[in-house]
Amino acid sequence: MKTALDAILNHLIRVLRVPIRLFQQDRLIQYWGHPPHSDKLIDNRELINQLLLDSSKDFPYLKYLSAQKVIAVISGKNIKYLIGPVTINDSSEKTPVFAQTDDSTYSTEFLFEELNLLQNAIHGSDLQNSDIFINNHLSENKIRNNDAQIARYSSDNQENEFVHNPYDQEVRELRSVTEGNLSALKESIHESYEGSFATLGPTKLRSLKNLAIVDLALLARAAIKGGIDYEQSFTINDQYIRSVEQANNVQDVIALSLQAKIQYTELVHNINYPVEKTKTNLIIKRCKKYIQTHLHNKIHLEKLAKYCNVSEQYLSKIFHNTQQTTVNEYIQREKIEASKRDLIYTDLPINTIALNFAYASTSHYGSVFKRIIGMTPLKYRNTFGKV
Repeated sequence: MKTALDAILNHLIRVLRVPIRLFQQDRLIQYWGHPPHSDKLIDNRELINQLLLDSSKDFPYLKYLSAQKVIAVISGKNIKYLIGPVTINDSSEKTPVFAQTDDSTYSTEFLFEELNLLQNAIHGSDLQNSDIFINNHLSENKIRNNDAQIARYSSDNQENEFVHNPYDQEVRELRSVTEGNLSALKESIHESYEGSFATLGPTKLRSLKNLAIVDLALLARAAIKGGIDYEQSFTINDQYIRSVEQANNVQDVIALSLQAKIQYTELVHNINYPVEKTKTNLIIKRCKKYIQTHLHNKIHLEKLAKYCNVSEQYLSKIFHNTQQTTVNEYIQREKIEASKRDLIYTDLPINTIALNFAYASTSHYGSVFKRIIGMTPLKYRNTFGKV
């Protein structure tokens, strides 16, 4: 009679397409699944003994034969289950429910989920994927080795009289972002101080990219603290990191880092200073009013900006930031929207309508109309015009 454990073992060999070897002490007592014609793992007694010795009842034990080949050992009360080798490839998000070929690859996450099915069934535990990772990768030996490397690095820094850039300068810079204080940010950026950035990569460019990525992560969180929506902040952060990775020289990386600091600070400022927002809204409202009352004229940005008492550059910037379109595109859309009424409710010739809305020619009006509406003015009139 099949048990629940039998069902899980059958599931694993179907999904992972590798045999499961059952050992009692150091003796192979059963193959679960069809044994291969030649089992190189069984022939390697030294590896088998190491796997059986190093495994633990508390969690699935992993032995990496290479970067993409791993053997798992799950220990029961008297039996140890050797699974694999399984091919993993975390560059792909492929996590099949049932593998179709013998050379199938799996994400680490998927493999851990499958191993935990057996581990938790045997021991009645509730291990998570993170438990497998922590127990297999955060060993005491690795921690001790890392401590030794830190000690050597610290000694080298002292010998070379290396000093990191001051922490308080970093704090002032991040506080400027959180407060949306662009003036304070610029002062902090231009500060002179003793200290240097650490070398975090094999080349100057790679090192600077690593530093920029760390800096971007801190900026994103400082902006969230200042009131930016976390999704918006992380999306901006992701794009800057991609741009940093694509940069081919040191100057571009530095420029991207500075640009991110300024952008985050401006975003926080715009959220937290309603007076500025009110001023901007009034300018946009005045701008739109002028456009609506001059749809039958040629509208120049220079005259529009003068009417709003701002520069052309400033008007273009705040209009685009608040309306997600350019001033000229907004004008064209409003003209086309108004001209649709003439097409539907009047018998005016199309060339007259084009002239009434200050288009240089009927063809220009037609091309703008088709780009915005998706059909020509004539077709629109024939489709929606009065009967």
